[in-house]
Amino acid sequence: MSIGASLVGFHTSIRPVIAVDGTFLKAKYLGTLFITACKDGNNQIYPLAFGIGDSENDASWEWFLQKLHDALGHIDDLFVISDRHGSIEKAVHKVFPHARHGVCTYHVGQNLKTKFKNPAIHKLFHDAAHAYHVLIDGTFIFYGKRYNIMMTGIVENLNAVLKNARDLPVLQLVEELRNLLQKWFVTRQQQAMSMSTELTMWADGELHSRYNMSATYLVEPINFKECNVNYAGISAQVNLDTRSCTCRQFDLDHIPCAHAIAACRFYNISCYTLCSKYFTTKALLSSYSECIYPTGNEIDWVVPNHIRDKVVLPPKTRRPTGRPRKVRISSGGEGKHTFRCSRCGQYGHNRKTWKRPIP
Repeated sequence: MSIGASLVGFHTSIRPVIAVDGTFLKAKYLGTLFITACKDGNNQIYPLAFGIGDSENDASWEWFLQKLHDALGHIDDLFVISDRHGSIEKAVHKVFPHARHGVCTYHVGQNLKTKFKNPAIHKLFHDAAHAYHVLIDGTFIFYGKRYNIMMTGIVENLNAVLKNARDLPVLQLVEELRNLLQKWFVTRQQQAMSMSTELTMWADGELHSRYNMSATYLVEPINFKECNVNYAGISAQVNLDTRSCTCRQFDLDHIPCAHAIAACRFYNISCYTLCSKYFTTKALLSSYSECIYPTGNEIDWVVPNHIRDKVVLPPKTRRPTGRPRKVRISSGGEGKHTFRCSRCGQYGHNRKTWKRPIP
């Protein structure tokens, strides 16, 4: 299921970086909910497509991504982020052969934490994964436009929003998804209309942070578009014409780095004009310009006969014995979460399970 309003917004105003993941369903027939999401110009979750299958395997992931491809069509410079599930990697390479595929840095970091039991290793990996200019034999280790989106947390945050909805039967679950998107589109359209800045609130904050960093940078002009920028003995070469810097942050984030902002100040050029169109308030408004309507009363639906005549049988599955699982199995390295009671402030229980009477 992919709602037309989301597809229109994605094609016109959303960065071509998608995250895919699956989460278990908890209703009578169980199964897996497949989710594709991305981020809008204000760094908010932008749901793109959903699917329901039996489990995470080669066949189901290929089916879901093929349906996603049918809905999206060919996307230039598409980047797909996922966890290290082998079925996802196979399906991405088969269905989206021209897309880049990257692994969620959070999941890799958790695996390292489990394997090596050394916090220093995890920090080294984090620093390496977020570096912009590391070279191996003179070649950049990163290719493709990822816009600094490094994790599948987009989808996992959406999973948390849908925690209760995953208890529902399929029909009610799908309606809950539609209703959620309807609310988000209305709220975020109003939010975008209230913004008075050229860039979204999030992008404007990023730019201001980098602007403050650039205050003491020294600019040495090379020509009318290129310059060398020095700070604390470290230099970077900026080309405003190609929107690039040797630090690579400008190239990958598509928001001017501190070096580029210093160059803009020197040449009296607005750094806002060098930001990607995806971070403008105009693009944010365009992302949510289409409306999502209710499905109406079932008695009024116009259903084609070839659809009405189909017989849909329940899945061949049996609920396992014992109490149904309500929470997912933690990934390696996550450890156990300790809950704190909001009533007494102690750990190990919550407000509902607190036993002592209120003083």
